[in-house]
Amino acid sequence: MIRDMNDAASRDQPARARSGGAQAAPRTHAAVLGGLPEVLSRFGVRWEPVLEAEGLTLADIQDPERSVSFSAMDRISGECLRLTRCPHVGLLLAQRVNLQSFGIAGRLARNAPSVGDALRELASYFALHDTGGLISTDLHAGKVTLSYGLYVTGLRHLDQIYDFCVVVVANVMRQLCGGGWKADAMQLPRRRPADVRPYRDIRAAPLRFDSVQAGVQFTQDWLSRPVIDADPFLHALLADRASAALQVQDPLLCDDVRRTIRLLLMADQCSREEVARRLGMHPRTLGRRLQQCGTTFQDLLDETRLEVARQLLRGTRSSVARIAASLGYHDPTVFTRAFRRWTGTTPRDYRAGQAGAP
Repeated sequence: MIRDMNDAASRDQPARARSGGAQAAPRTHAAVLGGLPEVLSRFGVRWEPVLEAEGLTLADIQDPERSVSFSAMDRISGECLRLTRCPHVGLLLAQRVNLQSFGIAGRLARNAPSVGDALRELASYFALHDTGGLISTDLHAGKVTLSYGLYVTGLRHLDQIYDFCVVVVANVMRQLCGGGWKADAMQLPRRRPADVRPYRDIRAAPLRFDSVQAGVQFTQDWLSRPVIDADPFLHALLADRASAALQVQDPLLCDDVRRTIRLLLMADQCSREEVARRLGMHPRTLGRRLQQCGTTFQDLLDETRLEVARQLLRGTRSSVARIAASLGYHDPTVFTRAFRRWTGTTPRDYRAGQAGAP
């Protein structure tokens, strides 16, 4: 199991009992910050104070079994942006992140028999180390989209975080497939920056800004290819260990439901029945357990849709109709009515009001 760190953000709430309904402070791998010292040093900036402000040390960001809160990651992203004045610092911070940064889930995927198996295992065990986002693969018309979705609220530097995530997803594919792999497209849920050269230089793939998800697209045939230098014996040992860790993990039911809703929204197949099936219970059982937590499936669905809608309205120029469709609303007017009910304003007015926000 991942070892949680008491970062200086005692601002983040501690984990609660399993039956609680409120969302725990989401956490992710501390090792994804491993490139921070090198990047800040390149700009002539001392990196130690940036980590120390969040209660982190160099040893912490070199340990794949450590975790850090997403709120701390958000503050670190903002501080790196402020200190370097580099609008694409998220791209730079991600360049050295690979499967080894993701603890047992990453090492398991690294030794899977095929690329498709690796991606399935990475998605299945990712929650052992990351409780605020999820890996998803979608196959359509011979193209695979490997994406990372966030369902964390209150992040202020989503453009940097999603820049970071897209590069990491591409790094994962290059590590699994070798140097011959190339993305057909990189999808970024952010506005097009004034200077796109850093994005082209880093991964040399067609860029799709204002997307509704962060990820890379590639042809289906890569899924059947063997993973480069995989170790079958090590894979078997890691699979047993990962399964045991998942069984003793103590996630909150509401967090599980939020995570599953976010995954199914990305796949456009979200329903109470499908969420219950994914969690191994009857829909009525799910309803009763959520009621005991003081909430309902519809409440959690609305909360998740609202947070994703806010992210996309704030960070992209995607049309309201496209955002509505990505959230499972096939009629934009239904989405607009729901958004007004949640916030007291329309999606367009919300976007206009956020135009000057950081």
